[in-house]
Amino acid sequence: MKLTFLGVSLLICSCVAVDKMPDTNSQDIKPGHHMVKEYHMHAYWFQTNKQQEEAALILRDSIIEEVKAGNMTVVCNGITSEILPALDDSKVPKFNTKPIGPHPVGSFETWVPIEYLPNLLSFMMYNRGSLSILVHPLGKTEIRDHTTDAMWLGASFPIDPTPLDANGGDDPQYPELGLGYSS
Repeated sequence: MKLTFLGVSLLICSCVAVDKMPDTNSQDIKPGHHMVKEYHMHAYWFQTNKQQEEAALILRDSIIEEVKAGNMTVVCNGITSEILPALDDSKVPKFNTKPIGPHPVGSFETWVPIEYLPNLLSFMMYNRGSLSILVHPLGKTEIRDHTTDAMWLGASFPIDPTPLDANGGDDPQYPELGLGYSS
């Protein structure tokens, strides 16, 4: 009887907690979404360091193998519609051997929906080697996503905020996969 009482008590507390949550409709991360459902992870390396660039290629190839094995659904350079049949190949980002946008060094972007965030985060923590990883939400504004709301695995790099939009964020990505904001 104590176990049942405890279970009911927890259920009641959970319902009360949900009822007391603030109304976030006016603070939506994306229209109709009160929480972040998509993220980017950018692997960074010094573009003049060939060993680090090779490490980045190995990391990227390892991510591709994880997707092929069905361990996670993420998109980075090298993921194609042959691997994820619904994917629009024209939207897959490039492997950048030079600074691009706000990213001050060589980088590649990996999109991850919330459904696979723990998988990719764990994978990056244990497989990044000496590379730094910028983790940021696809939230309210590009500038906030890349600065105040960003996190790092490894050493951080200074971001150039000038190309970022202070008033809008990225649109939901890869809706054809039915994950993240499109689930």
